[in-house]
Amino acid sequence: MSAESRPLGKRIHHYLEYLSCLLVGWTLRVLPRRARHYLGRLAGGALFRMDKKHQAVTLNNLSLAFGASKTDAEKFGIARGAYRHFGAMMFELLSIGKPSWHRLERMVEFEGTENYERAREAGRGVLLIAAHFGNWEIHAMAHGYRFGPMSVIARLQENPYFNLMLERIRTVNGNAVFYKERALPRMMRRLKEGETVAVLIDQNVAREDGVFVDFFGRPASTTPVASWLAFKTGAALVPVLTLPLSDGRYRLIYEKPVDRHLYAGPDRRQVVQNLTQSCATVLEGYVRRHPEFWLWMHRRWKTQPAADRPEPATLRAGEAG
Repeated sequence: MSAESRPLGKRIHHYLEYLSCLLVGWTLRVLPRRARHYLGRLAGGALFRMDKKHQAVTLNNLSLAFGASKTDAEKFGIARGAYRHFGAMMFELLSIGKPSWHRLERMVEFEGTENYERAREAGRGVLLIAAHFGNWEIHAMAHGYRFGPMSVIARLQENPYFNLMLERIRTVNGNAVFYKERALPRMMRRLKEGETVAVLIDQNVAREDGVFVDFFGRPASTTPVASWLAFKTGAALVPVLTLPLSDGRYRLIYEKPVDRHLYAGPDRRQVVQNLTQSCATVLEGYVRRHPEFWLWMHRRWKTQPAADRPEPATLRAGEAG
């Protein structure tokens, strides 16, 4: 639904939300960055106390992931830490404006860039496999400045004004934003041209759209889009993470590409399954080591396997093309 076709009351509500975000961003921008982080963490902590619904989801997710290996007090501390982290991240995003490379370069350090550069040199395109971990928005902005523009797959926000604000931030360095509803052909074209596409793969998808991977010892329905595109085009799959550092900066990590041996096999579905599992295993390792930086508020294990599960729609549509 376009912004113009929405009911007037809804449009007014969305516009007031957008103005509030702008006001908060302008106010925060005059403060030192350390103060913005501090206030964001306070706001996140307050939201943790008030948002009982998502607090319960978060604590349940932590129980599913860690079981008896962590005490209830440890899980509670991780949950509160996650809220505080994402409060700081949101304040960072609202106040970032249109950052230049000169400004961003002081906020980040890179690790494993040789992995990405070797993958790109192959000329078959690169799929950066990311997660809602650390600060993925900063990573995308910094990557575009250092290595050249890439395409980022994003979810269309319900508030069109907020969506436009995010798009302006995300494209300041030349990056392109593709929205999930119509992204697949454009992703395929970019990869065939040897370009880079970034995809987040750590959230639950509907049973008919996903493949099940082992994530913290439990089946997790996961989008196979990136793995299917890698299978079809030969593009490299490079897991990337953004690790917050104690001094307020971020370490932008590029892991080794997924083993090329996993691309081969007569069973297309099994190849896609293996590629997706390999990426999920890398992401799980970082979440295990730094659980306070992951988005536990999302119901990651909501969808569970059925006895008779059809092939994901992405794979069926891909064969038709």
